[in-house]
Amino acid sequence: MINDVSNPDLGAMQAAPESTGRPSSDMGQADFLELMLAQMKNQDPTKPLDPNDFMSQLAQFSTVNGIEELKQSFDNLANILVSDQSLKAAALVGHEVMMPGNSAFLEEGGDVAGQVLLNDSVTDMNIKIYDAQGSLVRTIPMSAQGAGLVQFKWDGFMESGDPASPGNYKIIAEVLVGDTVQEAALELRAQVQSVSLSPYGGILLNLDNGSSVPWESIQTIM
Repeated sequence: MINDVSNPDLGAMQAAPESTGRPSSDMGQADFLELMLAQMKNQDPTKPLDPNDFMSQLAQFSTVNGIEELKQSFDNLANILVSDQSLKAAALVGHEVMMPGNSAFLEEGGDVAGQVLLNDSVTDMNIKIYDAQGSLVRTIPMSAQGAGLVQFKWDGFMESGDPASPGNYKIIAEVLVGDTVQEAALELRAQVQSVSLSPYGGILLNLDNGSSVPWESIQTIM
């Protein structure tokens, strides 16, 4: 802190500065310099002030001021990036994207497409479709597959040959690795219905299957 001086006239020289539109508690760098010069000019000759103290305080003041300006610049940049992402995400409304997950929405007369992610080759694979009540409505045999992405499509028909009702369905990819049946990761095609901002930051894509997923989780834009 700036040391007090004993000169009784200093109090008059430290009168409130003219209004600059800033709050009275908001001291700028120019105010600091003006106060420093006033105190040095009116210091007690028997108790001289150390100018190094003033310079040290001025350097600290400048550092804090620079950090605040840098933070403001980063905040402005973050806002620009979010706005740019929002515009790009809004352009996806009505488009189909490939997203991780196993929930798909079947439109009337439509189909469901996706891809299975295999880290290793499998001796057998089956795509199983379950309705909202958990009942198995269709099994699509895919036989043996090598490692990589394996495309599949459900035509929207049940095992009975009747068309399935429109709505949400759960898709499971069961693979046989050796003698063990495992569930493989998959990605499903979905349509973007709308875009919204997450309360935790970032962009959310609201899909036709009722789910909302982060913008950065998009794998493919159809």
